[in-house]
Amino acid sequence: MLDERPAAYFSHSYDVLDRRVTDFFLEALSERFALAVDPRSATLSTMHLELMMRRTACFVAVVTRRENQPQYRCSPFAVHEYGMAVLANRPRLVIPEINIPARHFIGADVARPFNRNRLAAYRMPLEALDELVARAREHADEVDRPLGAAALMLPPTSEYAEAAPELRRLISQAGWQVENISEALLRDEVDAAGAATLLDRYDFVLLDVLDPRTPTWVLPFLQARGVPTVRLVCHRADDHAARQLPRLAVSHALQASSAVNRHAIWWSDMDGLLPELSREIGRLQMPRLQFAGLEEARRYVWSLGRDQGPVFLSSAQGDNDLAQLIAQELDLRNVEHFHYLFNSDLPRGKAWEHRLLAKVGECRIFVPLVSRHYLSSTWCRKEMDIALELSGQRRMRVLPYFLDHGAGASVPIQGTSIMHLDDAARVRRVVDDVDRALTDLTDRRHRPRIEVTVSGGRMAPDVDVVVLATGPTEYAAAARTLRDPSPVVGTAEHPNRFGWLGGTVARPEGGGYQLVLCRAGADGGREALRAAVEAFGPEHVVLLGTASAVVPADVVVADRICGFHRFSVDSSFVPSLDRDYPTDPGVAASAEGLPSVVRGTLAVGDEVVHGPQAPAFAPVLEAWPDAVAVGVLSVDTVEQLEDFRTYGRISHFSAVAGVASPGAEDAVREAAAERAFAVVSRLVSAHWPRPPRTDAADEGASGVAAAAD
Repeated sequence: MLDERPAAYFSHSYDVLDRRVTDFFLEALSERFALAVDPRSATLSTMHLELMMRRTACFVAVVTRRENQPQYRCSPFAVHEYGMAVLANRPRLVIPEINIPARHFIGADVARPFNRNRLAAYRMPLEALDELVARAREHADEVDRPLGAAALMLPPTSEYAEAAPELRRLISQAGWQVENISEALLRDEVDAAGAATLLDRYDFVLLDVLDPRTPTWVLPFLQARGVPTVRLVCHRADDHAARQLPRLAVSHALQASSAVNRHAIWWSDMDGLLPELSREIGRLQMPRLQFAGLEEARRYVWSLGRDQGPVFLSSAQGDNDLAQLIAQELDLRNVEHFHYLFNSDLPRGKAWEHRLLAKVGECRIFVPLVSRHYLSSTWCRKEMDIALELSGQRRMRVLPYFLDHGAGASVPIQGTSIMHLDDAARVRRVVDDVDRALTDLTDRRHRPRIEVTVSGGRMAPDVDVVVLATGPTEYAAAARTLRDPSPVVGTAEHPNRFGWLGGTVARPEGGGYQLVLCRAGADGGREALRAAVEAFGPEHVVLLGTASAVVPADVVVADRICGFHRFSVDSSFVPSLDRDYPTDPGVAASAEGLPSVVRGTLAVGDEVVHGPQAPAFAPVLEAWPDAVAVGVLSVDTVEQLEDFRTYGRISHFSAVAGVASPGAEDAVREAAAERAFAVVSRLVSAHWPRPPRTDAADEGASGVAAAAD
């Protein structure tokens, strides 16, 4: 029977190219397991993964090969998920593609590797699957439990004394009972058995992993017991010492696939702590996404290649029961969406409402559930007004649904009445329409056209690289350097609002990479980045900017990007240790040896730094002694790139900056940006780690930017 299938965490590839492989294994897996996956979200939470792993009975993975991961030869995130299953002590089965090192999955049952080009001849590991079912039944009672208690183990500092009431409020409002176990766990009579008895009863534990008063044994003990942990680090604004997490708190696989900030919440004041913890608690509340059967699982897998939106689901409080059902079905369809209550990454605070309205502009499709409750809600009407304005600019598609008689009279756009349907039919109608709209957005016929002249006429090649110029000066310099730029013709779905220009960077061996240059908008680049990634689906994004040098250089190629912020009390600059993002290691390594080019850490922040040698900037350089430059770039843009990379929407990103002080004359900054773009051209031409998608140059294409000497 269906209900007798044990719940299995299903580790799979998000890559559109792997959908056929994943689908091949679904039938055998769905017959035996209720497959559960991590719901797609704008942010990644290690703690949520730990909780999900604890609430499933076993772990099964289909691991595909990754040519661009020389260390792992597979997705490092798959290795990280496997590590979570090890810590949760769950039975494990791994089905790998050929030529993936077995050392990443020691302790698992490893099935015979498959060859994606010969799937029809592959012998399904049915005996291993049946054995996993039997072992998983031993953990069946641990899967579904009501929300219980959360524990605080926080040091007795003034910072945590101030934070504790807010921490309790956040957690208790989310449904957990909150208990402070600091004193109980530190009693002399508490031995290993007593600690296990105490800790095992909690759904998760909050602790500061770097405070010297936190016993060093606590974190490893929690990991060994499989207790999810929200790890905090109080980094005081006046503490300039560089600090590193304990080795057991860091996943090397997660660092390879993502960023350091996924391991802990670093904070120095309440304004920094509460939004981050609010997002974390929101993620912990999200249930696992479990498929009822093969059809649901296949809908999910084949949706991985569809445009993700995101979708803004707008409803008033009186209609939230229906909104919750729609949100759940959007999860099943793997649709990235936002709802202020059921799927929100917004921090609760004094500016929350205004951030909500800004969130409307970040979405591609707006779905209002219009009723008498909706029309009487001031905030719902504000959301609708913004959506209609964006729709008039062809920047958003609005799909209204009317729940009451006469509701449509107040909406100046054609919608759909669903008041005659029951809730199940309403959900199907809304989600099917959203799915079709997203499929239309993904359709290549709706993509912008890059007009490259070839012998047979004009063509629209696939895009390999998007270069995002971080300012108008940098954009003008790059556009001037790009030889014979190809015009980009926008579409209704993807209007050219960010100065898109196409070109091809030639390769010495022939052929070339298709490049699109775009400029950042007033928000520092987030909207421009999202528009370019959705319009062109590039493999790689390069951030092009200018920077102030910390060491002598003409051009800086970043091997990591680190964020900082200005401390409001004394106007000093403070490192944001949770914002630490590695760039493409292959591209960064290729910059070694180029004349006047320095490779290293690029520091970026929320304000321009006119002199990195100033005493106020010393804390940042002490935290990151390998910093080589301070860039004029929004760290929020880098964070969005990290999210795109985490969920497979791009493969990697890089950053190249020409050296010029922020106060320099325009001519000096333009010259610096030209040097930086020349380095980008040279790296793409001679050192790019992946082959081009389209060899337009082989067909005699013009618009070629020659590699810089």
